[in-house]
Amino acid sequence: MNVHDTARIAEVMGQSGYELTQDPGDADVLIVNTCSVRHKAWHKGISEIGRVCNAKKRPDVVVVAAGCVAEQEKEHWFEKMPTLDLVVGPDHYAALPELVAEVQAGRERHILATGFDRGRSEDFLFANPDKKQGPTAFVTVMKGCDERCKYCIVPSVRGPERCRPMDDIVKDVETVTAAGAREITLLGQKVNAYASDGATFADLLARLDRIPGLARLRFTSPHPKHMDPALIDAFGTLPSLCESIHLPVQSGSDHILEKMGRQYTSDFYREITAALRHRCPDMLISTDLIVGYPGETDRDFADTIALLEDVRFSGVFSFKYSPRPGTPAAQLQDDVPELEKQRRLAFVHDIIAKIEREIRATLVGRRYDVLVEGRGRNPGQFSGRLRNNQIVNFLMPSDVKLTEVGGELMEVEIIRAMPHCLEGSLV
Repeated sequence: MNVHDTARIAEVMGQSGYELTQDPGDADVLIVNTCSVRHKAWHKGISEIGRVCNAKKRPDVVVVAAGCVAEQEKEHWFEKMPTLDLVVGPDHYAALPELVAEVQAGRERHILATGFDRGRSEDFLFANPDKKQGPTAFVTVMKGCDERCKYCIVPSVRGPERCRPMDDIVKDVETVTAAGAREITLLGQKVNAYASDGATFADLLARLDRIPGLARLRFTSPHPKHMDPALIDAFGTLPSLCESIHLPVQSGSDHILEKMGRQYTSDFYREITAALRHRCPDMLISTDLIVGYPGETDRDFADTIALLEDVRFSGVFSFKYSPRPGTPAAQLQDDVPELEKQRRLAFVHDIIAKIEREIRATLVGRRYDVLVEGRGRNPGQFSGRLRNNQIVNFLMPSDVKLTEVGGELMEVEIIRAMPHCLEGSLV
């Protein structure tokens, strides 16, 4: 989502005459987009903005702190970094050019633009119809979250759930598809909770599936409790909906899930993933996982490992628990020692690496359509993804240019499973 937000910031600034530069020394405006979902990301954002402020060589350069850490810290930014000019939360990106102009005109210093919009149609940034798209594109369908997971800071920095009108979403997908995108990923903090004027998320997927030129459709990040039968049935029914899903679980222990406020059990999660694979036997499922949550015992961790082995995830974004300010979990005793968190995280990495290797090995010798997205790791290689989201690198004839085949679906035979990707041969 932050990748998409960064692209939209660049787009908004570009529409006001700004151009991207690779050299910060040439910039008139320096914008750092931040994330606060974990302490490490928060610290990186703070450090980078501090570095940018300290490196500011010209007084007329405008430095902007944007994103979730901006929303979290608000006016405290200016106490920490007096040379910072703007603090802009995620719901105020459309106003960036005007805010920058105010600073440049000297009308105001230390401008704060935070707080949440009402989720009206005009509060979502529309796709630029004049922008040429790459093979893949993101489209926002909702923002904010009404869940109250006890470790999560997202509702505090992204606000309550606000769903975009379906017609606006369809218009955006039509726009980016007409501009060259073949694969669309729908975005939302709790994307499958989408509802607008009586329409459900499954209804939205069905409508988007009918758009000419759309080859692949994905979404992230769903919540397990909103994986209703209609949404599960969409897999294997809608031709564009890909056979992969990122479905955060966070823990395999019912005790820890209850402490987290996740509102489902590990058996419920197993039932959802089994139902998805019943619809699509080749479905690959990835997830998010927190280890070392307050109160997590050896038995709780063993339950998590059992879930990993039962579900057999194709990928896991796993992290050590870190308390986030203002969340109920921050009041709990962080009683899992740091060394034990590291040990558990390393164990998860080893288990998942083994399962990932085994999953990729089952794909060798099979033929798939690869959506060409860019160049591969080695000279002469192009790279793309399967519908199941696995990355494939494959050789192309030396006289073929990426501009000729980018965004094309090309049949490739998988010849080798590598540690983090697949290698293929063009059929």
